[in-house]
Amino acid sequence: MYDFKLEYTFAGDELAELDRQLNLLLTTRAGTMPLDRAFGLTMDYLDQPSETAKSLYVAELVERVNRFIPSIRVREVRWEAGPQGTLRARVVIDRA
Repeated sequence: MYDFKLEYTFAGDELAELDRQLNLLLTTRAGTMPLDRAFGLTMDYLDQPSETAKSLYVAELVERVNRFIPSIRVREVRWEAGPQGTLRARVVIDRA
């Protein structure tokens, strides 16, 4: 699931770096990052029924953000329906 939008509940100079870190984390398949095979998402939720996929995605997203970017927290994930049954996650981020 590479189609997501990030929203921050705070402003500051570090937003560009956080945006880069989050984009890298959320678009990397776990097992593909040299020297840290746990980095990224397993993407086990792909090809699951939509409600199952949403639950698996949110659980993994929260766990991985807490682990790899401890300065922030996932506040909420909102879902938007796209064309042909696709889903888009809108991830809202808070400071830790």
